[in-house]
Amino acid sequence: MKRRINREKIFLRLKFISYVGIFVNLLLTIARFVFGIIGNSTALFADGFNSLSDIFAGFVVYISFKISKKPQDKEHPYGHAKAEMIATFIVSLILLGFTFSVIAVSFYKIYFSEYEKPAFYTLVIALGTVIVKEVLYKWTLKWGKLLRSTGLIATAYDHRSDVIASIAVVIGILFARIGYTYMDPVAGFVVSIFIFRLAIKLIKESVGNLMDESPPYSVTEKIKRVINSTNGVENITELKIRKSGPYIYIDVEIEIDPMITVKMAHDIAEHVKERLISSNAYINDVMVHVNPYEKKMI
Repeated sequence: MKRRINREKIFLRLKFISYVGIFVNLLLTIARFVFGIIGNSTALFADGFNSLSDIFAGFVVYISFKISKKPQDKEHPYGHAKAEMIATFIVSLILLGFTFSVIAVSFYKIYFSEYEKPAFYTLVIALGTVIVKEVLYKWTLKWGKLLRSTGLIATAYDHRSDVIASIAVVIGILFARIGYTYMDPVAGFVVSIFIFRLAIKLIKESVGNLMDESPPYSVTEKIKRVINSTNGVENITELKIRKSGPYIYIDVEIEIDPMITVKMAHDIAEHVKERLISSNAYINDVMVHVNPYEKKMI
């Protein structure tokens, strides 16, 4: 019962953070579209499209949270947690799409020399965006790590890419106002390279999780310590650990005294499972296989 309550709290926190991200991005999108148009700032207007993609990404991640929260069923015996990995992959593709659009727009401006001097208040909006998105990035990343949510972490890094993009907008507007109007598209191109690298990183992480990649070394070692310290366990024959969304699934073969009863062997296996699940709230299931211990002669 305790684990169910914890997971419900996790989902509610994920839901709240997603709502906040969507609401903030909606406000920023409207502000940048409106003031970008009336303030003659192509960079600020283009940055509005970036927030528009964030709104879509926020909905995608939120929907994945709802799906991953569903319990195991006949068709999905391991649950629905991988929906979050799919969402992470989609968010990464959104980042890639934004990157290519920035590159295209930047080359277009440079080639046709379409430069304008933006109004002063566009600089204020751009600076405000940097501050708001940086706060949102740190807050989302903090909870993403605490909740071990790859979808939330991907959204946090999406916020960080927005910070970088908005800094480029600030630089572009600032230089455009003092006469170096060509710096706007150049800055946009440079930023797109950083965002491209980030998107590729997130794609690799999501694909790794979808392919049952093992958790970090530190997590694996802790699991080994818990198993080895369980009374009755003589040795670990084989250990397989995989991630499914924020959750961990374990398949382990242990060696025990071959002279004990089947009931005693079963109790040891159950004890291993209980201790592992108690050691980490994100361990969703443990399959323990028992082998007879054969003491090696030296």
